[in-house]
Amino acid sequence: MWYRRVLLAAMSAMACDSPVAPLVCDEPLPVYAIREYPMKYEICFDSPGGEALTYTAKSSDTVVVTADVADDMLIVTGQSVGEALVTVTARATSGAVRTVDYHVVSRNALDGEVTKCVMTPAVDEGTDFDLDYWLRANVDVVNVVVRVTLGGIDGGARSPVDMRQGQLIDFYESGWMRDTPAGHTCRLDLDYEVSG
Repeated sequence: MWYRRVLLAAMSAMACDSPVAPLVCDEPLPVYAIREYPMKYEICFDSPGGEALTYTAKSSDTVVVTADVADDMLIVTGQSVGEALVTVTARATSGAVRTVDYHVVSRNALDGEVTKCVMTPAVDEGTDFDLDYWLRANVDVVNVVVRVTLGGIDGGARSPVDMRQGQLIDFYESGWMRDTPAGHTCRLDLDYEVSG
């Protein structure tokens, strides 16, 4: 009987000395990654014992997004459009560990679509065209240049514009071109710089 009391007391003492896992300051919110551009998000863990913490990050799908940590910042870079989980691990000097999963949506800096592409032979010669398209910025971008190709024919570049995150712009163009297009497809080529 005495032996059991001693053993239980020894086990209780060992449990008190176990390292306490770091605590998460806030529940992680979904984050966005932009293709070919690193996005930074603050991560926050508290160490109950006041120990120093080190962090690592791992992506569930590196074809969609890659992840890294610098100081207390999570850095995610989109590789292709899609979704992945990024697991951030906080490790205390005592060896105690806490992990948190971030749901990451990877997308383009700019999305766009041609909604109208009509080419009609002109009365005299050449071709009349009507072209409608939209662009939406998923991050602040500057010097956005749109180059239009109409039926395989270079339609030239449009004047640069700057766009704020979430901004949507509709474009409507009509005109005449001397050449006869090889087909009835319109294509947009975008050139831009991510701001910041």
